Amino acid sequence: FRMLSALRNWSGGLGRTTAFTGDLLVPTSSEIINVRGRKRALKQTITRQQKLERRLKREEREAARKQFSFMERINIRRMKSLLSPSQQYPGRLNREDEAALPEQPLTNVFIRSHVKSQFYSVAQALAMHRELQHPSIYNNPKAPLRLRLELNMTTERQTKMVGSSDEIVPVPYPFSHNEKRTILAFANDLKLQEVAVETGAEISVGQDMIKKIIKGQFRIDDYDFCVAHQDMATHILPLRGILKTRFPTRINGGLGTDLPQMIEMFKNGVKLNIKADPVYPIWGLCDAVVGRLNMSDAEVEANIAAVVAAACTHRSAALGPFINRALLMTVPGEEHYAINVDAWMPVPSEEELEKLERRRNKKGKKKEEKKIDDDDDGEAEKAAASA
Repeated sequence: FRMLSALRNWSGGLGRTTAFTGDLLVPTSSEIINVRGRKRALKQTITRQQKLERRLKREEREAARKQFSFMERINIRRMKSLLSPSQQYPGRLNREDEAALPEQPLTNVFIRSHVKSQFYSVAQALAMHRELQHPSIYNNPKAPLRLRLELNMTTERQTKMVGSSDEIVPVPYPFSHNEKRTILAFANDLKLQEVAVETGAEISVGQDMIKKIIKGQFRIDDYDFCVAHQDMATHILPLRGILKTRFPTRINGGLGTDLPQMIEMFKNGVKLNIKADPVYPIWGLCDAVVGRLNMSDAEVEANIAAVVAAACTHRSAALGPFINRALLMTVPGEEHYAINVDAWMPVPSEEELEKLERRRNKKGKKKEEKKIDDDDDGEAEKAAASA
Protein backbone atom coordinates (compact mmCIF):
# COMPACT_ATOMS: atom_id res chain seq x y z
CA PHE A 1 0.00 0.00 0.00
CA ARG A 2 1.20 3.49 -0.77
CA MET A 3 0.38 6.44 1.43
CA LEU A 4 -0.23 9.63 -0.59
CA SER A 5 -0.74 11.96 2.34
CA ALA A 6 0.99 12.56 5.63
CA LEU A 7 -0.56 11.55 8.96
CA ARG A 8 -1.01 14.54 11.24
CA ASN A 9 -2.35 15.36 14.72
CA TRP A 10 -2.96 11.92 16.15
CA SER A 11 -5.44 11.74 19.02
CA GLY A 12 -4.29 10.96 22.55
CA GLY A 13 -2.03 13.95 23.04
CA LEU A 14 0.59 13.07 20.35
CA GLY A 15 1.08 15.25 17.28
CA ARG A 16 3.27 13.73 14.55
CA THR A 17 4.34 14.50 10.97
CA THR A 18 5.45 11.64 8.74
CA ALA A 19 6.95 11.37 5.27
CA PHE A 20 6.74 8.42 2.87
CA THR A 21 10.11 6.85 2.04
CA GLY A 22 10.09 3.69 -0.04
CA ASP A 23 7.64 1.26 1.55
CA LEU A 24 7.96 2.57 5.14
CA LEU A 25 6.50 5.44 7.12
CA VAL A 26 9.32 7.26 8.87
CA PRO A 27 8.50 9.99 11.42
CA THR A 28 10.28 13.25 10.61
CA SER A 29 9.13 15.20 13.69
CA SER A 30 7.12 14.61 16.83
CA GLU A 31 5.58 16.74 19.50
CA ILE A 32 4.63 15.41 22.93
CA ILE A 33 1.94 17.25 24.82
CA ASN A 34 2.34 17.01 28.58
CA VAL A 35 -1.01 16.53 30.33
CA ARG A 36 -0.55 17.51 33.96
CA GLY A 37 -2.27 15.65 36.71
CA ARG A 38 -3.77 16.98 39.91
CA LYS A 39 -1.85 19.79 41.56
CA ARG A 40 0.30 18.91 44.53
CA ALA A 41 -1.44 21.53 46.64
CA LEU A 42 -4.73 19.67 46.27
CA LYS A 43 -3.30 16.42 47.65
CA GLN A 44 -4.36 15.67 51.18
CA THR A 45 -1.52 15.50 53.71
CA ILE A 46 -1.20 12.42 55.86
CA THR A 47 0.02 12.09 59.41
CA ARG A 48 2.97 10.06 60.66
CA GLN A 49 0.60 7.45 62.03
CA GLN A 50 -1.02 7.02 58.61
CA LYS A 51 2.40 6.76 56.98
CA LEU A 52 3.38 4.09 59.49
CA GLU A 53 0.17 2.12 58.87
CA ARG A 54 0.71 2.28 55.10
CA ARG A 55 4.29 1.10 55.47
CA LEU A 56 3.25 -1.82 57.69
CA LYS A 57 0.55 -2.87 55.22
CA ARG A 58 3.03 -2.62 52.36
CA GLU A 59 5.51 -4.80 54.25
CA GLU A 60 2.79 -7.36 55.00
CA ARG A 61 1.85 -7.56 51.32
CA GLU A 62 5.49 -7.90 50.36
CA ALA A 63 6.05 -10.68 52.90
CA ALA A 64 2.95 -12.52 51.67
CA ARG A 65 4.09 -12.13 48.09
CA LYS A 66 7.57 -13.52 48.85
CA GLN A 67 6.13 -16.52 50.71
CA PHE A 68 5.27 -18.25 47.40
CA SER A 69 6.57 -17.87 43.89
CA PHE A 70 4.37 -16.58 41.08
CA MET A 71 3.53 -20.03 39.75
CA GLU A 72 2.91 -21.35 43.26
CA ARG A 73 0.37 -18.58 43.86
CA ILE A 74 -1.33 -19.39 40.54
CA ASN A 75 -1.53 -23.09 41.43
CA ILE A 76 -2.89 -22.34 44.92
CA ARG A 77 -5.61 -20.11 43.48
CA ARG A 78 -6.42 -22.73 40.86
CA MET A 79 -6.61 -25.56 43.38
CA LYS A 80 -8.87 -23.54 45.69
CA SER A 81 -11.31 -22.93 42.85
CA LEU A 82 -11.27 -26.63 41.98
CA LEU A 83 -11.66 -27.95 45.52
CA SER A 84 -14.16 -25.36 46.70
CA PRO A 85 -17.63 -25.85 45.17
CA SER A 86 -18.65 -22.39 46.38
CA GLN A 87 -15.86 -20.77 44.35
CA GLN A 88 -16.77 -22.51 41.12
CA TYR A 89 -18.84 -20.70 38.51
CA PRO A 90 -20.82 -18.57 39.11
CA GLY A 91 -19.19 -18.17 42.53
CA ARG A 92 -20.67 -17.16 45.85
CA LEU A 93 -22.43 -13.86 46.44
CA ASN A 94 -20.57 -11.52 48.81
CA ARG A 95 -22.77 -8.54 49.56
CA GLU A 96 -19.88 -6.53 50.99
CA ASP A 97 -18.20 -6.48 47.58
CA GLU A 98 -21.33 -4.91 46.08
CA ALA A 99 -21.79 -2.19 48.73
CA ALA A 100 -20.57 0.63 46.45
CA LEU A 101 -22.43 -0.52 43.32
CA PRO A 102 -25.74 1.02 42.17
CA GLU A 103 -28.94 -0.75 43.13
CA GLN A 104 -30.58 -0.86 39.67
CA PRO A 105 -29.17 -0.75 36.12
CA LEU A 106 -30.01 2.26 33.96
CA THR A 107 -30.75 0.16 30.86
CA ASN A 108 -32.28 -3.23 30.15
CA VAL A 109 -28.88 -4.47 28.87
CA PHE A 110 -26.10 -4.18 31.43
CA ILE A 111 -22.94 -5.81 32.77
CA ARG A 112 -23.71 -7.84 35.88
CA SER A 113 -20.50 -6.91 37.69
CA HIS A 114 -21.32 -3.19 37.40
CA VAL A 115 -24.52 -3.30 39.49
CA LYS A 116 -25.73 -5.14 42.57
CA SER A 117 -27.15 -8.64 42.14
CA GLN A 118 -30.64 -8.45 40.69
CA PHE A 119 -33.24 -10.74 42.27
CA TYR A 120 -36.18 -11.83 40.13
CA SER A 121 -39.42 -13.64 40.76
CA VAL A 122 -39.71 -17.25 39.64
CA ALA A 123 -41.96 -16.21 36.74
CA GLN A 124 -39.44 -13.63 35.51
CA ALA A 125 -36.54 -16.09 35.72
CA LEU A 126 -38.53 -18.75 33.84
CA ALA A 127 -39.46 -16.26 31.12
CA MET A 128 -35.78 -15.39 30.55
CA HIS A 129 -34.78 -19.06 30.50
CA ARG A 130 -37.53 -19.83 27.98
CA GLU A 131 -36.22 -17.09 25.69
CA LEU A 132 -32.76 -18.68 25.77
CA GLN A 133 -34.13 -22.17 25.15
CA HIS A 134 -36.21 -21.04 22.16
CA PRO A 135 -35.85 -23.30 19.09
CA SER A 136 -33.99 -20.50 17.31
CA ILE A 137 -31.34 -20.33 20.08
CA TYR A 138 -30.51 -23.35 22.32
CA ASN A 139 -33.62 -25.34 21.34
CA ASN A 140 -34.28 -27.17 24.62
CA PRO A 141 -37.81 -26.13 25.67
CA LYS A 142 -38.09 -29.07 28.13
CA ALA A 143 -34.75 -28.46 29.84
CA PRO A 144 -34.50 -29.59 33.50
CA LEU A 145 -34.49 -26.71 35.99
CA ARG A 146 -31.69 -26.75 38.54
CA LEU A 147 -31.98 -24.87 41.84
CA ARG A 148 -28.64 -23.92 43.40
CA LEU A 149 -28.73 -22.72 47.02
CA GLU A 150 -25.75 -21.02 48.66
CA LEU A 151 -25.88 -21.96 52.35
CA ASN A 152 -24.56 -20.59 55.62
CA MET A 153 -23.31 -23.67 57.51
CA THR A 154 -22.55 -22.02 60.87
CA THR A 155 -24.27 -23.15 64.08
CA GLU A 156 -24.31 -21.99 67.69
CA ARG A 157 -20.90 -23.58 68.27
CA GLN A 158 -18.04 -22.00 66.36
CA THR A 159 -16.31 -25.36 65.89
CA LYS A 160 -19.39 -27.20 64.59
CA MET A 161 -20.96 -26.76 61.15
CA VAL A 162 -24.02 -28.16 59.41
CA GLY A 163 -23.07 -31.52 57.95
CA SER A 164 -23.52 -32.82 54.42
CA SER A 165 -26.61 -34.91 53.68
CA ASP A 166 -28.61 -36.55 50.90
CA GLU A 167 -32.37 -36.90 51.05
CA ILE A 168 -35.49 -37.11 48.93
CA VAL A 169 -38.05 -34.32 49.16
CA PRO A 170 -41.65 -34.91 48.03
CA VAL A 171 -42.84 -32.17 45.69
CA PRO A 172 -46.45 -31.27 44.85
CA TYR A 173 -45.84 -31.58 41.09
CA PRO A 174 -43.65 -34.59 40.19
CA PHE A 175 -41.87 -34.61 36.84
CA SER A 176 -39.72 -36.91 34.74
CA HIS A 177 -36.16 -36.70 36.11
CA ASN A 178 -34.76 -39.53 33.92
CA GLU A 179 -32.95 -41.11 36.89
CA LYS A 180 -32.99 -44.79 37.69
CA ARG A 181 -33.47 -45.10 41.45
CA THR A 182 -33.21 -48.56 42.96
CA ILE A 183 -35.12 -49.10 46.21
CA LEU A 184 -34.79 -51.84 48.83
CA ALA A 185 -37.92 -52.39 50.95
CA PHE A 186 -38.14 -54.02 54.39
CA ALA A 187 -41.44 -55.62 55.41
CA ASN A 188 -42.44 -58.64 57.47
CA ASP A 189 -45.80 -59.27 55.84
CA LEU A 190 -45.56 -61.21 52.57
CA LYS A 191 -48.49 -59.29 51.09
CA LEU A 192 -46.72 -55.99 51.84
CA GLN A 193 -43.59 -57.32 50.18
CA GLU A 194 -45.57 -58.09 47.01
CA VAL A 195 -47.20 -54.64 47.08
CA ALA A 196 -43.77 -52.99 47.49
CA VAL A 197 -42.39 -54.77 44.42
CA GLU A 198 -45.50 -53.90 42.40
CA THR A 199 -45.18 -50.24 43.43
CA GLY A 200 -41.60 -49.94 42.22
CA ALA A 201 -39.15 -51.46 44.71
CA GLU A 202 -36.41 -53.61 43.21
CA ILE A 203 -36.74 -56.19 45.98
CA SER A 204 -38.53 -56.53 49.31
CA VAL A 205 -37.07 -58.56 52.18
CA GLY A 206 -38.17 -59.50 55.67
CA GLN A 207 -36.69 -60.12 59.09
CA ASP A 208 -34.90 -63.28 57.98
CA MET A 209 -32.54 -61.30 55.68
CA ILE A 210 -31.12 -59.02 58.42
CA LYS A 211 -28.44 -61.51 59.52
CA LYS A 212 -27.46 -62.23 55.92
CA ILE A 213 -26.96 -58.50 55.29
CA ILE A 214 -24.79 -58.20 58.41
CA LYS A 215 -22.66 -61.20 57.37
CA GLY A 216 -22.27 -59.81 53.84
CA GLN A 217 -24.19 -62.62 52.19
CA PHE A 218 -26.68 -60.15 50.71
CA ARG A 219 -25.25 -57.10 48.89
CA ILE A 220 -26.97 -53.77 49.49
CA ASP A 221 -24.50 -51.55 47.61
CA ASP A 222 -26.62 -51.79 44.47
CA TYR A 223 -29.58 -49.98 46.08
CA ASP A 224 -29.83 -46.20 46.19
CA PHE A 225 -32.54 -45.92 48.88
CA CYS A 226 -34.13 -48.05 51.57
CA VAL A 227 -37.68 -47.96 52.97
CA ALA A 228 -39.11 -49.94 55.84
CA HIS A 229 -42.55 -50.65 57.25
CA GLN A 230 -43.19 -49.73 60.87
CA ASP A 231 -43.18 -53.41 61.93
CA MET A 232 -39.48 -53.61 60.92
CA ALA A 233 -38.36 -50.58 62.96
CA THR A 234 -36.67 -52.59 65.73
CA HIS A 235 -35.35 -55.35 63.47
CA ILE A 236 -33.36 -53.02 61.17
CA LEU A 237 -31.53 -51.22 64.01
CA PRO A 238 -28.37 -53.41 63.61
CA LEU A 239 -28.13 -52.14 60.00
CA ARG A 240 -27.67 -48.49 60.99
CA GLY A 241 -23.88 -48.64 60.64
CA ILE A 242 -24.12 -50.54 57.34
CA LEU A 243 -26.79 -48.43 55.63
CA LYS A 244 -25.51 -45.10 57.06
CA THR A 245 -27.32 -42.29 55.21
CA ARG A 246 -29.68 -44.79 53.55
CA PHE A 247 -31.01 -46.03 56.91
CA PRO A 248 -34.83 -45.57 56.93
CA THR A 249 -36.08 -43.04 59.50
CA ARG A 250 -39.14 -40.87 59.92
CA ILE A 251 -37.03 -37.79 59.30
CA ASN A 252 -35.92 -38.86 55.82
CA GLY A 253 -39.32 -40.36 55.03
CA GLY A 254 -38.13 -43.95 54.78
CA LEU A 255 -40.00 -45.34 57.81
CA GLY A 256 -43.79 -45.47 58.11
CA THR A 257 -46.94 -47.46 57.64
CA ASP A 258 -47.78 -46.57 54.03
CA LEU A 259 -45.09 -48.47 52.12
CA PRO A 260 -46.41 -47.73 48.57
CA GLN A 261 -46.53 -43.99 49.30
CA MET A 262 -42.94 -44.00 50.57
CA ILE A 263 -41.71 -45.90 47.51
CA GLU A 264 -43.58 -43.47 45.25
CA MET A 265 -41.93 -40.53 47.04
CA PHE A 266 -38.42 -41.97 46.59
CA LYS A 267 -39.16 -42.73 42.95
CA ASN A 268 -40.58 -39.33 41.98
CA GLY A 269 -39.31 -36.95 44.67
CA VAL A 270 -36.53 -34.36 44.32
CA LYS A 271 -33.06 -35.43 45.35
CA LEU A 272 -31.69 -32.85 47.81
CA ASN A 273 -27.89 -32.84 48.02
CA ILE A 274 -26.43 -30.62 50.75
CA LYS A 275 -22.63 -30.55 50.77
CA ALA A 276 -20.23 -28.61 52.96
CA ASP A 277 -17.36 -26.75 51.34
CA PRO A 278 -14.05 -28.51 52.21
CA VAL A 279 -12.03 -25.30 51.75
CA TYR A 280 -14.43 -22.89 53.50
CA PRO A 281 -16.36 -24.93 56.12
CA ILE A 282 -18.73 -22.03 56.93
CA TRP A 283 -20.07 -22.24 53.37
CA GLY A 284 -22.16 -24.89 51.70
CA LEU A 285 -24.16 -25.69 48.59
CA CYS A 286 -27.43 -27.43 47.85
CA ASP A 287 -28.32 -28.61 44.35
CA ALA A 288 -31.71 -29.95 43.31
CA VAL A 289 -33.58 -30.40 40.04
CA VAL A 290 -37.00 -28.85 40.72
CA GLY A 291 -38.87 -29.31 37.45
CA ARG A 292 -38.79 -28.79 33.72
CA LEU A 293 -38.98 -25.63 31.66
CA ASN A 294 -42.26 -26.63 29.99
CA MET A 295 -44.07 -26.79 33.35
CA SER A 296 -46.27 -23.88 34.40
CA ASP A 297 -44.89 -21.08 36.58
CA ALA A 298 -47.14 -22.06 39.49
CA GLU A 299 -45.97 -25.68 39.43
CA VAL A 300 -42.29 -24.78 39.39
CA GLU A 301 -42.83 -22.21 42.14
CA ALA A 302 -44.59 -24.78 44.33
CA ASN A 303 -41.72 -27.27 43.87
CA ILE A 304 -39.13 -24.60 44.71
CA ALA A 305 -41.06 -23.68 47.85
CA ALA A 306 -41.04 -27.34 48.98
CA VAL A 307 -37.30 -27.71 48.37
CA VAL A 308 -36.43 -24.46 50.17
CA ALA A 309 -38.57 -25.42 53.18
CA ALA A 310 -36.91 -28.86 53.34
CA ALA A 311 -33.40 -27.39 53.12
CA CYS A 312 -34.06 -24.86 55.89
CA THR A 313 -34.93 -27.64 58.37
CA HIS A 314 -31.21 -28.45 58.66
CA ARG A 315 -30.48 -25.24 60.61
CA SER A 316 -32.32 -23.26 63.27
CA ALA A 317 -34.12 -20.21 61.91
CA ALA A 318 -33.13 -18.27 65.05
CA LEU A 319 -29.50 -18.21 63.84
CA GLY A 320 -30.43 -16.13 60.81
CA PRO A 321 -31.03 -16.88 57.11
CA PHE A 322 -29.74 -20.29 56.05
CA ILE A 323 -29.80 -19.41 52.34
CA ASN A 324 -27.38 -16.75 51.14
CA ARG A 325 -28.62 -16.76 47.52
CA ALA A 326 -30.81 -18.96 45.31
CA LEU A 327 -30.03 -19.37 41.61
CA LEU A 328 -32.31 -20.86 38.97
CA MET A 329 -30.36 -22.57 36.17
CA THR A 330 -30.99 -25.07 33.39
CA VAL A 331 -29.30 -28.41 32.74
CA PRO A 332 -27.04 -28.20 30.84
CA GLY A 333 -26.09 -24.55 30.86
CA GLU A 334 -24.35 -21.87 32.90
CA GLU A 335 -26.90 -19.08 32.54
CA HIS A 336 -28.28 -18.25 35.98
CA TYR A 337 -30.77 -15.85 37.54
CA ALA A 338 -31.02 -15.07 41.24
CA ILE A 339 -34.54 -15.53 42.54
CA ASN A 340 -36.20 -14.17 45.66
CA VAL A 341 -37.05 -16.99 48.11
CA ASP A 342 -37.70 -14.86 51.21
CA ALA A 343 -41.41 -15.76 51.15
CA TRP A 344 -40.57 -19.45 51.79
CA MET A 345 -37.87 -18.93 54.41
CA PRO A 346 -38.92 -19.90 57.96
CA VAL A 347 -39.47 -17.07 60.44
CA PRO A 348 -38.19 -17.74 63.98
CA SER A 349 -40.68 -17.44 66.80
CA GLU A 350 -40.10 -15.28 69.86
CA GLU A 351 -39.72 -18.41 71.98
CA GLU A 352 -36.90 -19.72 69.74
CA LEU A 353 -35.11 -16.38 69.86
CA GLU A 354 -35.40 -16.23 73.65
CA LYS A 355 -34.03 -19.76 74.04
CA LEU A 356 -31.07 -18.92 71.82
CA GLU A 357 -30.39 -15.72 73.78
CA ARG A 358 -30.53 -17.60 77.11
CA ARG A 359 -28.07 -20.22 75.85
CA ARG A 360 -25.69 -17.54 74.64
CA ASN A 361 -25.89 -15.61 77.91
CA LYS A 362 -25.28 -18.83 79.84
CA LYS A 363 -22.18 -19.58 77.78
CA GLY A 364 -20.96 -15.99 78.23
CA LYS A 365 -21.31 -16.21 82.02
CA LYS A 366 -19.37 -19.49 82.09
CA LYS A 367 -16.54 -17.92 80.09
CA GLU A 368 -16.40 -14.93 82.46
CA GLU A 369 -16.35 -17.18 85.53
CA LYS A 370 -13.59 -19.30 84.03
CA LYS A 371 -11.56 -16.18 83.21
CA ILE A 372 -11.96 -14.88 86.79
CA ASP A 373 -10.87 -18.25 88.20
CA ASP A 374 -7.81 -18.28 85.94
CA ASP A 375 -6.90 -14.74 87.02
CA ASP A 376 -7.24 -15.68 90.70
CA ASP A 377 -5.05 -18.74 90.21
CA GLY A 378 -2.44 -16.62 88.46
CA GLU A 379 -2.36 -14.05 91.28
CA ALA A 380 -2.06 -16.81 93.87
CA GLU A 381 0.89 -18.32 92.03
CA LYS A 382 2.60 -14.94 91.82
CA ALA A 383 2.05 -14.33 95.56
CA ALA A 384 3.46 -17.75 96.40
CA ALA A 385 6.48 -17.19 94.18
CA SER A 386 7.21 -13.78 95.75
CA ALA A 387 6.91 -15.25 99.27
